[in-house]
Amino acid sequence: MMPAIMLIVLGLAMAGGAIVLVYASRSAPPRDPTPGVPTIEDRMIVTITGTVTIIGEPLISPLSARRCVLFESYANLYETVDGEKRALVAQLAKRAMVPFGLETSLGVIVVDGTEADLELQPTPVFPRRIERELAFLREHDRSEQLVETTTFEELSVDPESLVSVRGMARVEGEPSKIRLVAHGEELPLLIGVPRRAPVITH
Repeated sequence: MMPAIMLIVLGLAMAGGAIVLVYASRSAPPRDPTPGVPTIEDRMIVTITGTVTIIGEPLISPLSARRCVLFESYANLYETVDGEKRALVAQLAKRAMVPFGLETSLGVIVVDGTEADLELQPTPVFPRRIERELAFLREHDRSEQLVETTTFEELSVDPESLVSVRGMARVEGEPSKIRLVAHGEELPLLIGVPRRAPVITH
């Protein structure tokens, strides 16, 4: 069967005849808005890579004072053994997370949780902020004098960071909005390095 053709006919009356102009256009099929990206269904386990955006009140990381949606901060307390070797005697930790957005080819997906496992690793804080290190020690009921023999590390997930998030998709509303949530204790949210594919189904 011939495809539908729209004809626009313009007639121009002239002495002794008529000129007819004919334009034809073939109807184009609808485009897939996200070619090559799997369809995400409700309660599907997926890993999605995107750019972090703040959707509420951000956190401020304790040691580096960075605006972020998640931080994990550590103070490693050492003591000298036999006048030479340094031995780790304690580790102080603080962690927090708030829900955030993930900009993707599917739109903004909400990572809806306040706990997540991490593939990412903390790194030494540089430049050091001594006043914040002292406050961190005080918060954990430790002497400020320990700052000289303590090392500080921190991980933060900041706005504009490119990360992957694994979780259970909840698809709601019309048009559809997607949230990523933990699936009980057996499948927490997992934040990690970007994946090559924007969406991976499990």
